[in-house]
Amino acid sequence: MAIAENLSKVDVTGIRRLFEIAEKKRDAINLGIGEPDFDTPESIKEAAYKAMKMGRTKYGPTTGLLELRRVIAEKYNRAWNANIDEDEVFITVGGENALFIAMAASLRQGDEALIISPSFPSYSAIATILGASVRYFRTRMENGFKPDLELLHESISSKTRLIIVNSPCNPTGAVYDTNIMERIVEIAAENGCYVLSDEVYDSFTYSSSFVSLARFFKRYDRIVVANSFSKLYSMTGWRLGFLITGNTELRGSIPKLQLYVNTCPATFTQYAALEALNSPEVAKAVERFREAYRRRRDLVYRLLLEAGVEVNLPEGAFYIFPKVPLNMKSNDFCSSLLDVKNVVTVPGSGFGEGGEGHFRISYAASEEKLAEACRRIAEFIQEKL
Repeated sequence: MAIAENLSKVDVTGIRRLFEIAEKKRDAINLGIGEPDFDTPESIKEAAYKAMKMGRTKYGPTTGLLELRRVIAEKYNRAWNANIDEDEVFITVGGENALFIAMAASLRQGDEALIISPSFPSYSAIATILGASVRYFRTRMENGFKPDLELLHESISSKTRLIIVNSPCNPTGAVYDTNIMERIVEIAAENGCYVLSDEVYDSFTYSSSFVSLARFFKRYDRIVVANSFSKLYSMTGWRLGFLITGNTELRGSIPKLQLYVNTCPATFTQYAALEALNSPEVAKAVERFREAYRRRRDLVYRLLLEAGVEVNLPEGAFYIFPKVPLNMKSNDFCSSLLDVKNVVTVPGSGFGEGGEGHFRISYAASEEKLAEACRRIAEFIQEKL
């Protein structure tokens, strides 16, 4: 089936739709979109400006600047003892593009993508556009939104070609430990599946340690790591990400997709990315971001509990995924909350199987906005009782 036909099966996400509605409402507090409220660190902007002034505005290599790919490889090798070569790193036009390229390179028509859910909506949308089927593996709040590994093993079918993992997780904030990640790799290896690990929130963990699937590259080669500069460095509008894989088949396919989908990533933004990776001052800024998110997480968690909302304390990313109160459907709750109290949240129904019955709050906003939003949520609940 052609991509044009498959597009009719997907819709604009509820996140984007609510964001567009909120833009038209005055006094709305937008806790819907997953975008850092911090500015890009100044030295990153200066590096981009310097690159433009030096004339670095021409076409670059399809897979990205060699120097940037080398620095990324070295970073992962230091952190995860991964033995990654620069030719196994591919610079993409943002994290979303990284996901699309990775999934297009690994999925065939009629294959199945197994998605651990609740999950980022793009995974299922991209799989559908590519002509693959989607199977959700549901995690539950009472288990901290961690996968039951025995049930996960049983969920693999003869059509499963790709397992998609996201830790720290959007929307739940769950962080998978070494045992979980290792077992996912073992399950994939036992069934000959690819594993795509979306790690865009890797540095934003608070009560658990992040584990990259790059740690297991030496044991299994059908692993693809996707990452981005967007969240970590507050560079969402710069559209720069990357993929890492040592798999021979994917290393042949990914550059072809990059060439005919993107031509190449923007050159001057890659010099800015080098500054992001190399600068001690930027590293300090990222740590400030992380500590701010920790404080915000704790604030929102406390205020939601005080309002009588059932909620887990997220371990990472910058989202919290409470249960919907008042026995309402998630879409009804979020729509009514926006209409009555001008607070934008995202219905859990948009995050795949297991999402219904929850709503997502992004705490990538000031403490003042978060406190006021939680006050309005508490007020809304009381008025509905």
